[in-house]
Amino acid sequence: MDYLLQFLTHTQSSFLFTSLDFWLFLSVALAGFSLCYKRPQTRNTFLLACSFFFYYKTGGYFIFILLLSIVLNYGIGLQIDAVRPRQKRHWLSIGILANLLILVIFKYSAFFTQIFNAIFCTSIPAIDYFSASSPTSPAENGIFLLKNIIPPIGLSFFTFQAISYLVDLKRGTTQVVKNIGDFSFYLCFFPQLVAGPIIRAGQFMPQLQRHYMLSAKEFSIALFLILSGLIKKIVFADYISLHLSAPVFADPDSFCSLEKWLALYAFSLRIYCDFSGYTDIAIGIAALFGFQLPVNFREPYKASSLTDFWRRWHISLSTWFRDYLYIPLGGNRHGKARCCLALILTMLAAGLWHGAGMGFLLWGGVHGLLLCLEKITGWHHQAGKSRPRQVLGWFLTFNIVSLAWILFRSPDLHCASSLLSGLFQPMEWSRMPDILQTYRASLLLMTLAFVFCILVPEHTKKNIERLFSKSPMMVKFLLAFATAILLFLVQSHTANTPFIYSNF
Repeated sequence: MDYLLQFLTHTQSSFLFTSLDFWLFLSVALAGFSLCYKRPQTRNTFLLACSFFFYYKTGGYFIFILLLSIVLNYGIGLQIDAVRPRQKRHWLSIGILANLLILVIFKYSAFFTQIFNAIFCTSIPAIDYFSASSPTSPAENGIFLLKNIIPPIGLSFFTFQAISYLVDLKRGTTQVVKNIGDFSFYLCFFPQLVAGPIIRAGQFMPQLQRHYMLSAKEFSIALFLILSGLIKKIVFADYISLHLSAPVFADPDSFCSLEKWLALYAFSLRIYCDFSGYTDIAIGIAALFGFQLPVNFREPYKASSLTDFWRRWHISLSTWFRDYLYIPLGGNRHGKARCCLALILTMLAAGLWHGAGMGFLLWGGVHGLLLCLEKITGWHHQAGKSRPRQVLGWFLTFNIVSLAWILFRSPDLHCASSLLSGLFQPMEWSRMPDILQTYRASLLLMTLAFVFCILVPEHTKKNIERLFSKSPMMVKFLLAFATAILLFLVQSHTANTPFIYSNF
């Protein structure tokens, strides 16, 4: 009884797909869903309640920011639909500015204040009164400063989802949602609420009134995605992070250049396994409830150019920036100079979307400049025309992306500079036996992840999925049970770390 009371009342940032409490919650949600799935409106209302509870458990009092976003964008959406065509732009501008204001207050206040103070030599104090009511926000002498603001979990995801709805409504590519319950469900469906994929209203809203159908094949694929996603996250991402990449990124000066290179590639594999693992689990869970989420990854580390990489990596975000920022800025319709300017501004915005810090901004800028170079030289068209060029393009792209991750991952620019410079110091090959012995488990997992992410053809992965789908139910159960034991054993040697993109 005490555990149940604590489960219902206490918030916890670790209430995510890798926690036992989440799977207890999901079991209850599926049991309740089984009682109402035949009535679409009742089903949607029940899942909405589950989504609110899920966000409360992960975000605590910040659920009020989610509710504010729902009411704000629902009301502005009604206005955009009701007014004359000339007035739609004004309401759209109000909606975008209001959403961006919420982002600025809760995600970028400290960053922009630091920049302002640095430029004008000021020391402006700022207090976050909302965080004072949150049990998860640390205080200094009873004052909640800007540097202590904890951004609402998933803020960037549901904000961008809301903006896409308003823009599509103004463009006439989606219909207004007049039921606030349906709109709330669209904005906060719990499988994708805290880390995407970012869903367009035109993709999701028609599914609300569909009658629930889940074939044996669809169930098998959903189960396969959930199991594979958990393996990616716990077995690969968490273990590699804890035992290799995290220690080196935290204190790069304590490690040799060879260890730094290993940590660099370890983080490249870790962030992919972590984020694509979340996406797999989210798509699988949504499928159990009868909803289809968009694909978010298409083997990005097989890309032969940066342009190709961004067509494969975090697809829902890259297409969001393409449709709502890059193309409105001119895209590739007004010459290469305008195209490059649009690319750089878009990638700078993408960098800031990921985090309020100079490292993220520089990460976006590096990608923007290199994408411009590809546009000017035409390399993104040439890379796939022959096998040697494709291999060369893959080698350059993978290493460029990996090196850029240094800016993304490092806690500050000093750490990033130290790690980057340390990569190009003389290799201490005499330490190779000790390194192989020290990191043998991590290196084995890195090798397996590398083979799976890059070397195994896509059709082979599909064949494995089909083989699982066609296997008897008892075999599926035994495989799921074996996977659960494996995850339990591995997790006992790792920290139960949140998904990387849940921080955004």
